[in-house]
Amino acid sequence: MSSVRYLGAILFFPLLVQHAWAGPVDGMGVGNSFLEGVLHPWFGIDHLLATLAIGMLVVHVDKGSMIAVPIVFMSSLMAGTGLNGSGIWLPWGEPIVSLSVILLGVALIPGRKYPELLLAVVVALFGIYHGYVHGTDGSAGAIPLEFLFGLLVGTALLLGLGVWIGHWVESSSKVSRSIGVVIALAGCGLLIYNLVL
Repeated sequence: MSSVRYLGAILFFPLLVQHAWAGPVDGMGVGNSFLEGVLHPWFGIDHLLATLAIGMLVVHVDKGSMIAVPIVFMSSLMAGTGLNGSGIWLPWGEPIVSLSVILLGVALIPGRKYPELLLAVVVALFGIYHGYVHGTDGSAGAIPLEFLFGLLVGTALLLGLGVWIGHWVESSSKVSRSIGVVIALAGCGLLIYNLVL
């Protein structure tokens, strides 16, 4: 199996599972258990692709640590979930999440390294919106702590998979750039879906 097909299988397996399950485009609903929290980001294609792209970009930061940006993303994710739980309204949640998928995919296409501070600021903004949208996936009321902890673990696993893919392929390779194109195009489809429906 060629490396392109192997990576394609990794990226599109969750899409097939989601289609077979017939879950919503923006993920499964918020549940009460730890396991539901772990699975939640894996079944929302927007969250899945954005988190994988962040993991890949983290490997190629310019003179930085590989753990700083993931910590910023997970912290801002929890902050966004907290904003939602406290009743604070953020406009255009779903379209901005879709836009984040597009921009993160586009960031992979040139195959260049980005300053860690720039990536951290962008990821923090996107993380707040991703967390906010995660919070809207559930019913009104407080989200259980075990679900939130599972959400962090599931997000960390996705980031780890992205880092692994980033280590496996060179940032300037055709494979890495192709993944960026696929992620950006998927983000365009999600943006159109969220604006039209």
